[in-house]
Amino acid sequence: MSIDDGITELRAERRPGARPAAALTATPGPAAATPVPVSPILVPPAMRAHRRRDTRPVSRVYSRFVSAMKFTLPAAALAMVALLAAWPSLNSLPTPRIAADKGQSEMLKPRYFSADERNQPFSLVALQADKSTDQPDIVLLDQPEAEMTEAAGTWVTIRSDKGWYNQVTGILLMRGNVHVMRDDGSEFTTEEAETDIRKGNAWGEAAVTGQGPQGEINAKGFRMTDRGKTVVFLNQSKAAVQAAETPGGKKR
Repeated sequence: MSIDDGITELRAERRPGARPAAALTATPGPAAATPVPVSPILVPPAMRAHRRRDTRPVSRVYSRFVSAMKFTLPAAALAMVALLAAWPSLNSLPTPRIAADKGQSEMLKPRYFSADERNQPFSLVALQADKSTDQPDIVLLDQPEAEMTEAAGTWVTIRSDKGWYNQVTGILLMRGNVHVMRDDGSEFTTEEAETDIRKGNAWGEAAVTGQGPQGEINAKGFRMTDRGKTVVFLNQSKAAVQAAETPGGKKR
């Protein structure tokens, strides 16, 4: 229908007595159907706030958990590695401990602590130590001091100006103002002595002078065993045996 026909029909409708024109209908054709808009689902504001309260804390907790695991898991792994590395030493017998303050070319104030097969402790300390260049097993010591303790509690201390300690045999050669002191008050001095700090024995061939519970000591040498429990002083014609006394005054 043309524009002129439409205008004619409109004029006819306006005239009195005219019949209303038939409604125009569109003939279905190949044109695409008009899409029907879908209105979004409206959520009340109270529900939206409730959802935010439910979701935000969960995300924060999860983030904190993930951050914590980044540090916790590596730390746990390092702890396990350290435990595995230290496990053999935890199950092994105690070994001698050597500590020292290191200087430029020697050790200052070396300290050596250990115990024998009967768990009787002994120690060796010095003012300074240095390795021997021609004898790697020998340690040169300034002012060494050896202490040996028996299981019953008795002890003996031996000190000197110089010392040569053999790390293989455990024998300490001491020279210069060798001073021996026992827990019962006995003490004597000589110029040279040898001490087996591991077995608790000492001996010397030089002159000995000192004093003890039995009086003055003058001898040509001495023999000490059992970590100072028994001392034998050697004279030209006889040997004087002096045993350590217990706190009650009885000899052992």
